[in-house]
Amino acid sequence: MSSIVKRRALWVLALLSPLAVLLAWQLLASEPTPLPGQNIAHAQKSKDKKLYTCGMHPNVVQEGPGKCPICGMNLTPMKSSTSGGGGGGKKGKRKILYWRAPMDPTYVRKKPGKSPMGMDLVPVYADQVDKKTVSIDPVVVQNMGVRVAKVKRRDLTQQVRTIGEVVVAEDKLSVVNLKFSGWIERLYVDQTGVRVRAGQALFRIYSPELVAAQEEYLLAVRSSSKDTPLARSARTKLKLWDLSDRMIDAIAKRGKALRTLTIRAPRSGYVLHKNVVQGARAMAGQDLFRIGKLSAIWVHVQAYEFQAPWIKVAQPATMELSFQRGKLYQGKVSYIYPTLNERTRTLTVRLEFVNPQLRLKPGMFTTVRIKTRPKKNVLAIPTEAIIHSGERQLVFVARDVGKYEARQIVTGLTADDNLTEVTSGLMEGETVVVSGQFLLDSESQLREAVQKLLAARLHKKSKSKPGAAAGSGSGSAAHAGHQHGSASQGAPKKGKLDYTCSMHPQISEPKPGDCPICGMKLVKRSPAGSKKPPKGKSKPKGR
Repeated sequence: MSSIVKRRALWVLALLSPLAVLLAWQLLASEPTPLPGQNIAHAQKSKDKKLYTCGMHPNVVQEGPGKCPICGMNLTPMKSSTSGGGGGGKKGKRKILYWRAPMDPTYVRKKPGKSPMGMDLVPVYADQVDKKTVSIDPVVVQNMGVRVAKVKRRDLTQQVRTIGEVVVAEDKLSVVNLKFSGWIERLYVDQTGVRVRAGQALFRIYSPELVAAQEEYLLAVRSSSKDTPLARSARTKLKLWDLSDRMIDAIAKRGKALRTLTIRAPRSGYVLHKNVVQGARAMAGQDLFRIGKLSAIWVHVQAYEFQAPWIKVAQPATMELSFQRGKLYQGKVSYIYPTLNERTRTLTVRLEFVNPQLRLKPGMFTTVRIKTRPKKNVLAIPTEAIIHSGERQLVFVARDVGKYEARQIVTGLTADDNLTEVTSGLMEGETVVVSGQFLLDSESQLREAVQKLLAARLHKKSKSKPGAAAGSGSGSAAHAGHQHGSASQGAPKKGKLDYTCSMHPQISEPKPGDCPICGMKLVKRSPAGSKKPPKGKSKPKGR
């Protein structure tokens, strides 16, 4: 019975009985008032047009209540924040939250000003942020275990811990070799590792070349004097072969060439390498002895690229040996090498340590800790709050209870105590999510996917309706078409087959194809007018 027939019947009853006046008035007041160009049935159906989803499978979205086709749970209505998340519905002056650079959204400030590129900062209003905000029920937030932390200015410090190798100091190493060839007639130091003193005899060598050079000098001295050009030339040759002036004067005074020459140690230290035996031939330029002083040694450590900015020359360092746990040796950073190891991608750093009682021996591996200088008064947040998403780094800023905004940031150095420097994107005093931010990120991405899915479905339905393009035709005809479309939306016409997805039954297509959600092949749905109900469901009652 239509509403017009109901009204006329009630007025007739009111004329027959005065007691029916009150009843007629109450019934008429309870009737919904139709909008212009719209009947009551259509208004009521518009109220019931609401999206429902499954709590366990949020990809299931349909209009109207029902059961989840995957798990069988009752569908729940979607909140308004899930389908839009708008804000700023109140009229009045817009609230400015912060200012940002127009070309760099990570450059934010509390007050207006200029960006690094010289452009004016633009305001970011609360209603603009609300559109990008993820709204979560406070109970769900508590169940997710969301923890937050304040963005503060701190002094960041880091202790670089790495592995080092003990090596001989290059400035305390000497090599013994000859500039002439000969034979070793007597070897005084015949063991590797022994300690020698500066000037100590190492070996005695016979060299025909050296004897001939001495004879040339003596001949020049006898024929003229020591000051003649020939004598000076022969004397210079002996000096270039490392004979001292004292030895040359002794040869001239003696008047006879020395058959053998004694070679002595150039410095005090330990014989680290010996490449000579008695009676062997020594060639010119051959390294015969390598002598090093071990009272002070070097330690070469390998630092990773991200640790390199912290290390500076003259920083203190401590070293610990694997067999002397708790025994720390104090040293300092003496040099940072300018090149990077291409194979290990590490930077070599040289440390200097005193070596008392020769406990530190070349070739040992040690554990080194370098105490770096703190970087003072920098903006920092907990490292665990940062989400690394490809080329971007994101954090979630807590705006209100259950409201979180995804913000892109630029980070600097990572320090100890699980802190990371933030160079742009955050302001001091803001609150960031430390735990549970990955669930918030998943929620925001899921809602974005749902919005894209719903937009695609509405676009496809609008294109499939023949009267959708003529939006402003005759009023009654367009309205009637809208009423029928809303009443039968998503349902196949009687006696005709449509195609749906077995995992997502809310999908309804007139032709075979793929499911726009999961990509599965669409299957035929039973006709709406057939007597056989769909497989797995009982016949609806009252039909």
